[in-house]
Amino acid sequence: MTTLINTSFQRHACVAGVFSLMAFMLLTAGCKPKATSPVVLAKVGSREIRVEDFKREMEWRIKNQRPLPDKQSLLEEMISRELLLQKARAAGLEDDPDVRHSYESLLAGKLRERLLTPRIDALKVSPEEVQALYEKNLSQNTRAPKARLALIYIKTERKMTPERLTEAEKRIEEARQLALALPAGTAGFGRVAIDYSEDQASRYKGGDAGWFDQGQTAFRWPAEVVSAGFALKNKGEISQVIKATNGLYLVSKLDTRDAVTTPLEEVQASLQRRLLTEKRQQTEAAFRQELRAAAPIQSFPQALGQVEYPTSLVAKSEEPLPPSLPASQ
Repeated sequence: MTTLINTSFQRHACVAGVFSLMAFMLLTAGCKPKATSPVVLAKVGSREIRVEDFKREMEWRIKNQRPLPDKQSLLEEMISRELLLQKARAAGLEDDPDVRHSYESLLAGKLRERLLTPRIDALKVSPEEVQALYEKNLSQNTRAPKARLALIYIKTERKMTPERLTEAEKRIEEARQLALALPAGTAGFGRVAIDYSEDQASRYKGGDAGWFDQGQTAFRWPAEVVSAGFALKNKGEISQVIKATNGLYLVSKLDTRDAVTTPLEEVQASLQRRLLTEKRQQTEAAFRQELRAAAPIQSFPQALGQVEYPTSLVAKSEEPLPPSLPASQ
């Protein structure tokens, strides 16, 4: 009987001890400090540096080939930067005009890089487009016929007396007869130009005035004199006396060059660049129109007119401005 009582007592004591131990474990568990979430690597003030922040920083450095220190050093760098950012915000630097301009420019640049740059990079110019542009502007790739002319010039004036004018006409006619009698192979008007021409730049070169492009008029010589030179059929041929507003002329054709068309192969690269530039400009213009169509825009000319503006410092716009918008009603 005594043995049964002792056994029962021991069993109850053991159960009571188990319950006491469980109660102690629950009480002590409630007293432990709350563990930090494993996704948070550090706290700087109220700002958490989380695992995803750390991974983004690591991936950015790898992508941009920046130095990548060990884990702890990288985290310390992020903490230091966050301290600087918090200090800058507290100092109001977020509202600094330079900071805001740089930030907004960065955002706009990143948007262009993401949306516009792929479109521009994808632009191509086909051989057919180059060929069409070449044919369209064939005249620009064709060098006009040329003629090398020699001249004899005797000056006349509107106020000259009839006697002096007659004397000048006799003199130019005499020069023509002497020129016609020059031996074959004489350079231009030869000695006749020295004795009769009043153009100091050419008289000592047999009257040689250089090369002239057919169809051009921007010469210091009268257009009718140059035209008469081109009209001569043969090299060495001498014109009749030409009466111009500033004097009397003889002209001789020394040499000619036919029109020359530049082959497509020689201008192909420049035509490709031109077409590609035009396509880029069109793509950028379309992109700007897309941006303007994405949001309602109102302008207020009267309010703008009241803003004081230093007109003396205004620079020319690098690209044409979009058309003005109607004023808000």
